[in-house]
Amino acid sequence: MDLDLLRDEQEWLAKQVVIPSTPFDFTPYDILFGIDIQYVGEQAFCAISAHYFNGEHIQTFILKTQAGMEYISGFFCFREGPPVLRAIRKILEKQNIIPKLILIDGHGIAHPRQLGIASWIGVKTNLPSIGIAKRPLLKYEGTLAPERGATIPIRLKNKVVGTVLRTQTDIKPVFVSPGYNISIEQASDLTLQLSPSYRISNPIRIADHVARAYSKEKKVAQVISL
Repeated sequence: MDLDLLRDEQEWLAKQVVIPSTPFDFTPYDILFGIDIQYVGEQAFCAISAHYFNGEHIQTFILKTQAGMEYISGFFCFREGPPVLRAIRKILEKQNIIPKLILIDGHGIAHPRQLGIASWIGVKTNLPSIGIAKRPLLKYEGTLAPERGATIPIRLKNKVVGTVLRTQTDIKPVFVSPGYNISIEQASDLTLQLSPSYRISNPIRIADHVARAYSKEKKVAQVISL
């Protein structure tokens, strides 16, 4: 594996990332996708849960496919990105469901080279995207208050690239960063809005449940295989 080539591509793609300073106006019936992948060896089980912005669940989809490449720390977007892109394209082609926003379990620009999986997907699809991760890739300073909605910034070279966000009082935080074409503040606000009861946002939580089940050869009712 030519890591220098991958690093160059990552840095080139990072230059294509757009992060606006002002928020978008989404309507309650705009559609968003929550995405999660589980792996069994090099088999990827990619689940996409479609929701309206008002929180209503529309449908969940699953695709069994090959991982983009082996796992290498710092280059995860090249492993996870191709399966996600395949799944999104199949939904667009076969179901005619078009999202206005993508949420994915992973990082956006809060990445050492400012190109996590959320940014990779955003650049490839030209859709706004948010990375919501369970663990940080970058160090951060400060003490996070215990209340729901508490935040502290994540910085890279003195530039704010994400947010440590407490989605539930006295529960471990998540690490939110814009992937593409959405502001840092709106990425955090939407993540909180879509996490009314649990640490993980509902669209990603549902996708995670489905991906885990299918990776263990268990089927879930009313899930569409792509």
